[in-house]
Amino acid sequence: MNVTRRLLLWGVPVLLLIGLSAWYTSLIPPFEGPDEPEHTAYIFWLVEKRRLPPQGESAWETPVRQEAGQPPLYYLLAALPTAIGQLNNPPAVYRPNPYFPSPAPGNVPDNKNIAVHYPADTRPLRGQWLGIYLARLVSLLFGVILVLATLALAGEVRPGRPTVTFAAGLLVALTPQVIFLSSVISNEMAVAALSTAALWLLARLLRRGPAWEWGLLLGLVYGLALLAKSNSLLLAPVLAGGSGWLWWQNRGNGRAVMGTAVAAGTAVLLTAGWWYGRNFLLYGAPFGLESHCYAPWAYCDAPTQRQPLAEWVEVFQSYWAAFGWGNIKFAGWVYGLLGLAVVGAVVGLARQVLWRWRRGQMWDTTAVLLLLLALACLLTAVSLEMWMQTVTAPHGRLLYPAIGAASVLLVTGWCGLRPRLEMVLAAAMLLPAVAAPILLIHPAYALPPLLTAAEVAAIRPLNWRVGDLAELLTVEPAQRTAQAGETLPVTVCWRPLAQSATDYAIFVHLVGPENRVVARRQTFPGLGSYATSVWQVGGPFCDVIRLEIPADLAETLRYQVEVGLIAPETGERLPVWDGNGQPVAATFATAVRLESAHSTALTTTPVGDTAVRLAAYDTRTAWPVAAPIDLTLQWWVAEPVMRDYTVFIHLQDKDGQLAATFDGPPLAGWYPTSWWTAGELVTDRHTFTVPSDLPPGAYDLLVGLYDPQTGERMGAASLLTTIQVTP
Repeated sequence: MNVTRRLLLWGVPVLLLIGLSAWYTSLIPPFEGPDEPEHTAYIFWLVEKRRLPPQGESAWETPVRQEAGQPPLYYLLAALPTAIGQLNNPPAVYRPNPYFPSPAPGNVPDNKNIAVHYPADTRPLRGQWLGIYLARLVSLLFGVILVLATLALAGEVRPGRPTVTFAAGLLVALTPQVIFLSSVISNEMAVAALSTAALWLLARLLRRGPAWEWGLLLGLVYGLALLAKSNSLLLAPVLAGGSGWLWWQNRGNGRAVMGTAVAAGTAVLLTAGWWYGRNFLLYGAPFGLESHCYAPWAYCDAPTQRQPLAEWVEVFQSYWAAFGWGNIKFAGWVYGLLGLAVVGAVVGLARQVLWRWRRGQMWDTTAVLLLLLALACLLTAVSLEMWMQTVTAPHGRLLYPAIGAASVLLVTGWCGLRPRLEMVLAAAMLLPAVAAPILLIHPAYALPPLLTAAEVAAIRPLNWRVGDLAELLTVEPAQRTAQAGETLPVTVCWRPLAQSATDYAIFVHLVGPENRVVARRQTFPGLGSYATSVWQVGGPFCDVIRLEIPADLAETLRYQVEVGLIAPETGERLPVWDGNGQPVAATFATAVRLESAHSTALTTTPVGDTAVRLAAYDTRTAWPVAAPIDLTLQWWVAEPVMRDYTVFIHLQDKDGQLAATFDGPPLAGWYPTSWWTAGELVTDRHTFTVPSDLPPGAYDLLVGLYDPQTGERMGAASLLTTIQVTP
């Protein structure tokens, strides 16, 4: 292979990873990588304290928390730029977003940020904020090493197949999750790179024979992997199996094999043994995992209700692409296509196994290397399953000690299906790699776009002033009716009038009878990205706030939409004035019909020709004077009506004279008739008191509907029964 081709083979994947990672990093604010606040705290702890953080329960008294048990290699390297440059001021302040996470789907930008971000933090970039981005470069460095190690591993496993080698490196470089983890502070790329490099060195020994120098290098690299993250321990059986095969291949040269093994083992102990020995002596726990047992998401020895299938679906998705804290993801069909690609690779590998079986090549070096890579993947998966029985951790990145092995197996399987297919599928990963920052990452953290003058003119004005902070321009539910169990998007538009020292939150409530809130949502403006302390005065913008309608909603009604600004810590609401400067006591900006899942079926349709017909009623036949009376009416809606009718409830004496009336809107005004839908059965409850001066006796009870504006009735009154009024 000429020099130019080799440079392309190795350079293109590396350059793609570097370029895409730089793009991702520019879009991802500090602390928005998985556990990045704790990883960052570990780095700054080393810089400031000059010692390792405590483990176990004591770790939770520090900002490092569960990450305190992580081996220190990555953190020591990531701390060097901050320590050397004395990047201390200003300090990097982690401000938790109290509304993280939202229940929105992964591809909907709604409070995906775990931290509240102020533009002044990173403009200009200096102090510890600069230290964060320099630490991210260490992640990228390990990402580059991972790509190179994968290329080298593929070259040893499938020598003479440059397309397979290139496709393996390209697949790793274009996996969106690899790019993402190379763009944030995390030790995942360190363990992935060093574990893959160890597998490459093992493959080289098996391919070229024992050599103590290479054994020493293998031990050093694997020891560094153990110092990067303890889940690299699962590669030990793979390395042991490879050593056994090396001995079998070189039975006549046992001294060389023994020298290689001793060199490797000695290097591992000298490189990483001190860390695990220290942990055992100080904490009685060599692997540093016990710190996780104090986490809210830990089970440890407690019983748990797991859903293994759902967890492994999440593991698969987050292996390929799950950004932020795993809450920013593609639509499901993208992962479906990736699943088909993996299934195709398995079929291709099975075909290759069958082909080798028929030709008696099941135990040549290539077959053994593929078997060892498969074993690495299997052990990683088993280890993760055991870990998920201890803590909630359905994270695909925890499989990354075997990502190089998995990538080589995938491209080998695709090649087994059809030559050059591995190149097509690996290159196709460029599509999600480029789509992710455009469609998912940027929208998740970007400030909301400001409205143009034409857009402001097009909205239905509300023009409420909320304190001295903002003008509430409009509140618009996405639909007039929402079903129980659905999500209702509500558009809320603002014009900032000032900035505030306090970061106020938007609240949106759906309110029913007795001011009962049936659905609620609070969020910082910009769906978490646009705090009131930094918003642009005079720049109007809109949020689409999603409310989850409870599945057990009791009854179908018109519910009021209440909107305002509230201080999250104190619960203090800002006062509201309308366009005339009058205070608004109940900030009901609009209304929406919520439909309960509970419905009453009619056995027969009421006769008549009116749009609304009385279907049934319920009340007692004796009404004591001066006592509360309950009357339940059921109205069947034959067709919608455009007006809001009032229910009349009349008592009529034996001469046909009106003796008492108890008129009122249906359901005390919470469900006007203009909101009723065709085919609906409306249960309408009325409670009233019989006048104390009404003479005892028998009265006819009549009910019906009339237009309060004109007095016109909808059809004739319905005579229900005779009521006996008693003293």
